[in-house]
Amino acid sequence: ERTKQKDSAFDSLIKSRFVEMFINKGYQVGTIGECASDIRYGTSSKASETGSHTYLRMNNITDNGMLDLSDVKHITLKGKDLDNSLVRKGDVLFNRTNSREKVGKTCVFELDTPMVIAGYIIRIRPSKETNGIYLSTYMNLSSVKKMLRAIAKGAVHQANINSKELAAIEIPLPPLSLQQEFAAFVTQVDKLRF
Repeated sequence: ERTKQKDSAFDSLIKSRFVEMFINKGYQVGTIGECASDIRYGTSSKASETGSHTYLRMNNITDNGMLDLSDVKHITLKGKDLDNSLVRKGDVLFNRTNSREKVGKTCVFELDTPMVIAGYIIRIRPSKETNGIYLSTYMNLSSVKKMLRAIAKGAVHQANINSKELAAIEIPLPPLSLQQEFAAFVTQVDKLRF
């Protein structure tokens, strides 16, 4: 219980710092699409217990924007299928299909070992002017989560946000140097967390 309280306090600290640095500061507003060099769905191929790559599914992205590798599957893909669904360090992972409360879970992939994403996840590869930690933190703000739930389409048990809707979401566009300053702050907080 104490660990959960500390985690919650660290999350609040990161989000407060984000708001302090970037929200209502007069920065030009752009879209997620303008912040990305590539936006792509994962693979619909079946996972298994063995395979050449770790296979990330929607349960591997936590509600508070972390990557959870406690329950993973594996997959073997080749060629274009592999290229299209492979994630590398710095990519942002967006859970496009889930319950309405959980759709839009987002994290930044910070591991050195590339992995493969399932079709329920969209890979956002940030442009050279966008930091993945900045983008992921923005997507996890409560105000953005509320907006995502409002635009999600679907039935009672499954809601969906497609890549075009994701690309159209507005986001402040501060200088990269400020985004990197914020990312360094997040990295320091995460060291304290662990």
